[in-house]
Order: sequence, then structure tokens, then C-alpha cells
Amino acid sequence: MIIKQKVLLIILDGLGTAPRNNGNAVVLADPKNLSSYWTIFPKTYLLASGESVGLPKNVKGNSEVGHLNIGAGRTVSQNLPRINHAIATGMLEKNNTLREAFIHAQKFGSNVHLVGLLSDGSVHSHIDHFKAVVDFFAKMNFQNNLFIHAITDGRDTPPNKSLEYITDMDKHCLNRGMGSIGTIIGRYYAMDRNLKWDRTQRAYYLYEQNFGEKFPTYQKAIEAQYLRGLSDEFIEPVVINESKIQPNDVVLLMNYRPDRMIQLTEALINSQFSGFTRKQISNLFVASMVEYKKNFPQKVLFPKQYMNLTLGKVLEAAGARQLRISESEKFPHVTYFFNGGISIPYKNEDRIQIPSPRVATYDLKPEMSALEITDALQKRISAQMYDFILVNFANTDMVGHTGNLEAGVKAVQIVDTCVKELVRTFTSYGGAVIITADHGNVEEMVNLETKQVDTEHSLNPVPFILAGTNVAPKVLPYGALKDIAPTVLEIMGIPQPAEMTGNSLIRPV
Repeated sequence: MIIKQKVLLIILDGLGTAPRNNGNAVVLADPKNLSSYWTIFPKTYLLASGESVGLPKNVKGNSEVGHLNIGAGRTVSQNLPRINHAIATGMLEKNNTLREAFIHAQKFGSNVHLVGLLSDGSVHSHIDHFKAVVDFFAKMNFQNNLFIHAITDGRDTPPNKSLEYITDMDKHCLNRGMGSIGTIIGRYYAMDRNLKWDRTQRAYYLYEQNFGEKFPTYQKAIEAQYLRGLSDEFIEPVVINESKIQPNDVVLLMNYRPDRMIQLTEALINSQFSGFTRKQISNLFVASMVEYKKNFPQKVLFPKQYMNLTLGKVLEAAGARQLRISESEKFPHVTYFFNGGISIPYKNEDRIQIPSPRVATYDLKPEMSALEITDALQKRISAQMYDFILVNFANTDMVGHTGNLEAGVKAVQIVDTCVKELVRTFTSYGGAVIITADHGNVEEMVNLETKQVDTEHSLNPVPFILAGTNVAPKVLPYGALKDIAPTVLEIMGIPQPAEMTGNSLIRPV
């Protein structure tokens, strides 16, 4: 098929739109290039949260959800409402994998461990799912111990709210006569996704050996961490009740977003694991809410739902050559998630992963690897090899999560410079450039109500700017992330499949 025009899709991760305020790093950064593009090119706003991306109403979007919707060209029903529905209808109690877990624990007289992010942030997990599983074991009259291994948030929730969640969970356990708080650790350690195995090791040793600081109550444990200046994300390993994971035990991994649970799961179940020295626990029954990668783990409560005809697949069928490029923090998003949960590249799909800098937190290096990405991409653009290029700049999301406003401003300025270079080069070869985002974050780094630091994503819409086409410089129809793929196909002259229910933002009405 003849490609009418090549497309470069730039995703500025975590860059939403919001009115001017003291916590809006985008406005404070005064990004000259993005501001100019907004003035001179066709543009609009896209919804990136709640029901428009397949989440419950008023639930903030995230990178996984955003890239799934962008790549699918349709509203993708997410794991959160799917699990919520199973709980509300009583189907969770009939779940075969959950019942298998109960039977295993009964057979061996062993304990059950719920491991996951204990918050209502809704990005990786939800506290209500912990409660529902506790309810299941209570109804089954489970006679052995059930332990909650709380991973504290502070990233998709306010930085110091973990005590509220743990107290809520503990009260629920007491009311049901089932379960107790075993351990506590921050997501910085338990949910690393960048092969920083020293972090994962601290979580594994906490669970396997109860290697952590002992406290008589979780209240004293959290208070002690706060006094040391540690927010929820960075809470160090804490033991409240002896709760070692032992041979024959059941481990239920409560996170429904895969990327930040893979390393810990590998340590638990992979017999060939080499990330750090560890003793593998025998005859564990390990199950997760969803599949974290293909057939991993083998036991899941909610099996994967596959999508047909994502943008990548349509481009493959059209014979288009495509490139995906990002730094390692967002590499799964431009590949696995953008392709609808498929890991294997499509035919003629190339991938470039630029290593993310090895720093404790990204406010220490707000430029991250943006310059390296830009340099690598400039060479590929000049070679004129690709019909479609997807690039993700992670800065405005990852730095936004640190809560450091000054660093957030620098992150915006860095990507503004990089975007300028890419737009100039790609359009000089006759290509079209779409500049957008997957969700908001950096535009709201101070909570407008509490005036406290805000490290979470936002509900704000994201920008959509179209450069290098013959579309008149006007305000385009208000849309959602699902409308990006149909717009890409419209520009490239490739028919939109019926499976894509989004609408091209430039199609004549």
C-alpha cells in the first residue's frame, strides 16, 4: 500500500493541560516551542482519564491505560472495572483460581499472603480488592493465618497517607475475624521495574526471612519512618507480625498492572532466577490478579483479554515500516502496551530502548535520557527508513512523580527543546507530527485544595497538536485518546478498521 504521508507520534508522558497556578510546571516552564505550536498548528484537547479510557468515572489515567487506548484506537475496558464488577456481582467468590488457592492452603495447613500496593490510587491496585479477598477467606472459614504485606504508595496517592490505608485494612480484617498486617515496605523497593535488583532483594528478604526493622504496631512503624523524613514511597522494610512466606504457602499478588510486579514475581517463582542470591521457597502457590507477561505467572484470577487490529497490526498489514523508541522507564508502554498487550514485535517493527539514568529519583536528573533519545531518533529520521515512528519522553511523568516543582519545570523545558528538534527534522522530510500525552501529571504538582505537594497523576485533559499537514490551523473536535490512531491512519491514507471505534480528528464532517 502507498503511504500518503509519514507520521511521527510524540507522547510527552504525564504532560496535561490546566489553568495557570503555582503548581503548574508546564506554565512555569514557559515552553516556547510547544506554546508556539499550539498557536500556529491545528490543536485540541483529549480526555485521558475515567470512562473515556475504560476506567471508572473520576479515576485518573496512567501510562499503561493511555498507551493501550492510543494504540487500540478504541476505549479499552481496564482491569480495575473488570475486577470491581466481579466483586459487586459475587463472581469473585466463584473464581476458580481463588478457590484453588484456598484448597491448596487447606491441604497443606499453610498460610495465605496478600502482597500488593495498599492504596486507592487505582493505577496498580485497589484496597477494595484486598478487602474482597479477605472476605472470601472469612466466608470459607479459613483456619490458618492470612497476612497483609502492605506495599505503601505515596506516588499515585498523597506522599503521607499510608497510615490511613493500613488502618482501614486492619479494621476490615478485625471486623471479619480474618487477617493481620504482616509487613510494610515502600513501592520504591518492592515495585522496581528497572532491574535494580538491590531494591527487589530488600522486598524479597522481607517476605522470605522477615528481614526488616521490627515494630510492635504499624502506627509506630509509620511514624518512625516519617520522623526520618521518608514518605510512603520510600518506607524501608518493616515487620509488624512474624509472617515469613514458607514452603507450601499461598501468595496472592494483588496488583493488576503488570510492569512493576514482574521482578518480585520472578524472584518468587523463577527457578532460573539470577537477580540476586536467594533461597527459593518450595511448593508455593503463587497467583496474581492478572497475567504479568505471557503465561507468567501461570495462575491468574483474571485471564488476559486480547485485542484485534491495534494500530501496530494495521500498519503491519499495510506493509508500513515502524519504529518504537523510548528510554527504559517507558519502553514497555511504547511496545507491549501500545500493541495491546503483545510482546513480540510486528513484522517491520523496530525497537530502540535507551537506558534510563541510574539515579535514586529523577528530580536529580530531570533531563533523564531525553537528549539521547532525540539524537538516536534524528539519525533514524534522516535515514528515511520508517513510515510511522512512536517516541515517548518520560520526563514530565517521572519527574512529576517526585513532587519537586523546580525539577518538573526543567523536565518540561528539556522535552520542549527535544520536540523542537524532532518537529523541524521530521517536517523537513515532508512528514506529519502529532504531539500529545497519555495522561496528566506535571501540570498539577501542587494540590489545589490542600496546597500540599502532589505526586499523583491528574484528571486533566491532554494536548493534541498536529504539525506538518495541510489541515488548516484551527481548533479540532474535542476528543479522547482513542481518536489518535484513527487520525494517524487518516494522515497515512490507510483505511480504519471497524474494530477501531475512535474517530479521526481531521476527517471532514
